[in-house]
Amino acid sequence: MKKFVTLTLLSLLFVGSAQAQLLYKISGNGLEKESYIIGTYHLAPASFADEIKGANEALQSVDAVCGELDMKDLAGGANTSLTEAMMLPEGQYITDLLSEEQLTRLNGYMKQTLGMDFNNPMCKNLMGRYRPSALATSLEMAVYMKATPGFNPTKLIDSYFQEEALKSGKRVLGLESVEFQMEVLFGSSTIEEEIEALMEIVDNAEASHEAMKALADAYFAQDIKAITKCITAEMDGSLEASEEWARACTNRNRNWVAQMPAIMNEGPTLFVVGAAHLIGKDGVVALLKREGYKVKAVK
Repeated sequence: MKKFVTLTLLSLLFVGSAQAQLLYKISGNGLEKESYIIGTYHLAPASFADEIKGANEALQSVDAVCGELDMKDLAGGANTSLTEAMMLPEGQYITDLLSEEQLTRLNGYMKQTLGMDFNNPMCKNLMGRYRPSALATSLEMAVYMKATPGFNPTKLIDSYFQEEALKSGKRVLGLESVEFQMEVLFGSSTIEEEIEALMEIVDNAEASHEAMKALADAYFAQDIKAITKCITAEMDGSLEASEEWARACTNRNRNWVAQMPAIMNEGPTLFVVGAAHLIGKDGVVALLKREGYKVKAVK
C-alpha cells in the first residue's frame, strides 16, 4: 500500500492507546511524586488542551515541562540550521532532480494546491531549493491549513504547555536537540526515496488528502479504533516491520525512556510528545511499564 503521509506528518498526526487516552500518570519505581505524559498532535490549537481531561491540572501539579524539543532552541541559529537542512545544496533546484514528466505532474499538483507552480519564477525562488521531503511536507501543510479555517501556527498545543510552564516559573527542557530532529526528518532517506514519496503524494492527491483528514479527525475525536486503522494502513499493515516507523518513533521512544528516570527524579514532570510515541508495544507507555513504572490513564 502506498504511504500518502510523509515521515514528518506521521510524527505529527498519530495518537492512541489501549484506552484511547491522551494523558497518563507515571508513578512507582522509586518516584517520590507523580509525573505525567501527554500525547499531542503538533498542529492542534492551544485551546485543545482544555478538551484533554486533567491536562491543565497535571500542568499545575508538576515542577517541569519536557517536550520533544525545548521550543526556545528553535530560535536564532537553530532555526537557521533547520532551514538549511530542508534545502538542497547551493545551486541545485528540485526541478533539476525530476524528469520532465515528473515535473509536469508536480506542477499540476502545486497549481491546484498553492495556485502557482515552478513555472512561476517567484515560486521557484521560494521553494525550488527545498529537498523533496521538505517540499512534500510544505505541500501537505498547505493542504491542512487550507482545510482548517482560523489555523494559527503561533498558538499550538505543544508551545502552550511550555509557555504556561515558563509563566509559572517551571523548568522547561527537551528530550532531543534540533540537530537530531533535523537528521531524523531530512537526513535519513536518499534523495531518490524522497522523490518517490513526493510523487506518491502528487499522484494520489485525493487519497493523500483523505488520509490526512482521517488522522486529524481521529485525533480530535480521540477515536482509538479509527487511529489504529489509519496507522496500520500507512505502515503497510505492520508497525514492527516498518523501517520508517522505527526511524520516526520506535528508536526515539527508547532514547527518551532512557532519559526520563533522571528527569522525573529531579522533580515531577509533564512530558509533552507527539502522540504517535504512545502507541504499540514499543511506545513510551509500554516501555515505561517494562522499566517498572505504573502508567495509568487519567480518566
